[in-house]
Amino acid sequence: MKRPPFKYIVGLAMFLGICSAQASKLRPEGTFIEQKLANRSQGYFEKILSSVALRGIHQLGEPVHEEITNRILGCNGDADMCGDPDLDPDNAYVLAGVRWNDDPPFRFEKGHGDFGGCESGATVRLVTFPQCWGNVFKDGERKAHAGRALTAETAPLLTRSHFGDMQYLHAMASNDNETAAVVRQRILSWAEFTWRVGAGEFPNAMLVKDVPIEAISRDFRTKGWSIQDLFALGNPYVRKPENMSKLAFGSFLHMLQDSFADGHAERGSTDGMTTCGPTLPLKSPGQIVEFHSYVHQDSKKHGEDDSRIAFSTSWNARSPNVVDVGRVFNEYFLRKASWAEVKPYVECVFAIHPDARNSSPGDKYVISQR
Repeated sequence: MKRPPFKYIVGLAMFLGICSAQASKLRPEGTFIEQKLANRSQGYFEKILSSVALRGIHQLGEPVHEEITNRILGCNGDADMCGDPDLDPDNAYVLAGVRWNDDPPFRFEKGHGDFGGCESGATVRLVTFPQCWGNVFKDGERKAHAGRALTAETAPLLTRSHFGDMQYLHAMASNDNETAAVVRQRILSWAEFTWRVGAGEFPNAMLVKDVPIEAISRDFRTKGWSIQDLFALGNPYVRKPENMSKLAFGSFLHMLQDSFADGHAERGSTDGMTTCGPTLPLKSPGQIVEFHSYVHQDSKKHGEDDSRIAFSTSWNARSPNVVDVGRVFNEYFLRKASWAEVKPYVECVFAIHPDARNSSPGDKYVISQR
């Protein structure tokens, strides 16, 4: 096949960078695990496109989740140091899990559409098939804004998680006017699932649809994926049980982190002294006033509040903040606490405010015009 002119590659790469950077504030190059995966799976043209595309994204994307995660895991340096995915090799698999929520690998199937850069049967990640990734992502966004459902029957995992029925991976509602209690239950189900995977309670060969958590089995009822398929499709570097454990914990941390981002959820104020209760003397963060829905949000405004500046502001304004809460969960994880022990604190962190509202874009994020 004739290769496109290099100027076309540059232009397309910049377009993909602009599209995807507004949706997920991650360093596009990925961890060394993902870079190894890209180097081994890409052909000549894909490597050029990936290289240029990722430079384009890097100009706009920021390593927000990486910085928060590294701080949760102990980094106390400046933003550049803590934002480096390769800061500490011991953190690599947790970071891969954190990145998974924004970039879940999916096998491109014929029913997903006819897009440039996509190959039927290929496992798509941002670092391996950037052109396909960007086209699928934007198609999902267009469908969501047009009111089309993105579910297991109609869409790949990438667009389900960003725009469809699995937006709880980002601590968001799937549609406008959902009750906070409904969204919270989905979040608690994913928290239970990832925690129990992390604890080794569910073997990696177990089919996700057979997991004894109703919301999880329902969302994957039509898929024959194992837990390993879900988290490690096309990525042999994370498949050892101890690495899968860290990856699942990372996915949990991503959802937690997003719940402290204003574009995802609105939390009430806290005096910094209120605890989770007499039997759980840990400090409680602000309660959830509203889980937002992305369907009618302005992506630019949403992206601005996913920025490093926005997160830094929230760290200083809230007590306990996302890093404080994440460090408590990390302590639980390191000592292999059971879900039964962790659950009360998860419920406290995602407690619903007495005056909670149904989901909406949030007044600040409503699309002003199409």
